[in-house]
Amino acid sequence: MCAPAIFVDRDGVINCRRPGDYVLEWSQFVFMPGMREALKELSALRLPIIVISNQSAVGRGLLKPAVLRQITSQFQQTLADDGTPLAAVYYCTHRPEEGCTCRKPKAALLYRAATDFKLDLSRSIFIGDSDTDIQAARLAGCQPVLFGPGLSANSHSLDWTTGLPVARNAGELFQVALHSLQAAERSAAGDQAARGQAWDTRAD
Repeated sequence: MCAPAIFVDRDGVINCRRPGDYVLEWSQFVFMPGMREALKELSALRLPIIVISNQSAVGRGLLKPAVLRQITSQFQQTLADDGTPLAAVYYCTHRPEEGCTCRKPKAALLYRAATDFKLDLSRSIFIGDSDTDIQAARLAGCQPVLFGPGLSANSHSLDWTTGLPVARNAGELFQVALHSLQAAERSAAGDQAARGQAWDTRAD
């Protein structure tokens, strides 16, 4: 049976965004207040924690792939030292105009992770801070969780946040994520039961 996972966006969730700029070196990578503790709480659920992030600074020529790998290695090690191992980090490094399938709001990175780790996306959650994260989650069949006020959204209207589970800060994240995982589990079980009933009906 495939397992669920906890998908997490990077900039704006794990680390602070740099308004109008990118994280181009390790010294610019600043963890969101309380996020290291929140991720450690989530790791106690013993589900894979997987980062899914757009990093177009590479495609734009602003960030060398080797530097991105260094930044990634250092924040992974910091979290590992806290007792929070990350299962994997997946990046889209393309520019938006390249029209790739891996840049959120598209869901190719989620599908790739599901294949690599044998995951059940319908029982998984995706914690993000923007509408592109929410769209990617829904496209992949994950339960979306909005972190923060959502003001980093690409759209001018916040109507897309209606009805979403929201963690306003890191202190709220564990409980919101746990409830969302439970909701995803119930929904997936309901879908499976409905398919079983449909099969029974056809068998008649």
